[in-house]
This record gives sequence, structure tokens and C-alpha cells, in this order.
Amino acid sequence: MQEKLSALVNMLWQECIRNLNTVMKEDEINKFSNNDYYYLMVIHSLQMPNLTQIAEALSLTKPAVSVIIRKLLNLDLIKKMQSEEDKRVFYVELSKKGKSILQGDQAVYQWVSDTMEEIAEDEKELEVMDRMISKLVKKLEERAVGSKEIN
Repeated sequence: MQEKLSALVNMLWQECIRNLNTVMKEDEINKFSNNDYYYLMVIHSLQMPNLTQIAEALSLTKPAVSVIIRKLLNLDLIKKMQSEEDKRVFYVELSKKGKSILQGDQAVYQWVSDTMEEIAEDEKELEVMDRMISKLVKKLEERAVGSKEIN
């Protein structure tokens, strides 16, 4: 089972890399890291956050977030807008390019979900797969929380 799981994860990773290659140029990809991808996900999930909200979500300082924001701006993955009410506050959101990266990956995950539904022999088997994935996600979340508590 370990070999099959490894193959699945690696194939999904390849699909996501292929998507990245269609959205970004080679020199941009060389500057893009796994952490940058995570930052895009956080910015997307917070829906137009300010720098303080991003810092809190990532457990980073505002100066560290400023460095990240500058890098993502230079890669044209986000847009930065100044608040109309308070000129000291800036909000960020994904650019078209940033959205394309996340949307391409979501399409991969949707394909996997649809394929699982196709290959399931019946509703009960699909429910078992869903339950197993849910339990695995929960265990990974608990593991992530546990590793944060250690640091």
C-alpha cells in the first residue's frame, strides 16, 4: 500500500508542477517555493486580508510578511491595494496568475474526486473511501498541530 500511496502522491505532485509550468515562466518557477504556494493558499482563504491578518494566520511578524508580499508582488501572483478608509492599511488578493495556480490544482483534485466516484463499485465503497480520506486528513491535522506545539 505504501508504494501505491507514494505513486499517487507523486503523480498528483507532477500534475500540480505541470500546472505551475503553464502559468509561470521558468525563471519565475525557480524563484517560487512550496512556502510561496502555502502563502497563496492562506491569502486566498482569508479573502483580501491585510498584512496583520496574514501575519497572524502564518504566525509570522509583519516585517517577515512584508518580505513575502514583496516577493509575491514581484512574481505577479498577488495585487496590493491601499485602504480607502485608512491609508496606512494595505490589502492583498490573488492576481489572475495567482488564481490560475490554485484553480489548476483544484482541477486536479476535482479530477481525482470524480475518478474515485467513477471507479467505486457502489455507494458503500465510495462512503468507505470518503471516511478513510477524512480520517487521514484529521490525523494529518492533529500531527501538524502537535508539531507546532513542540516548536
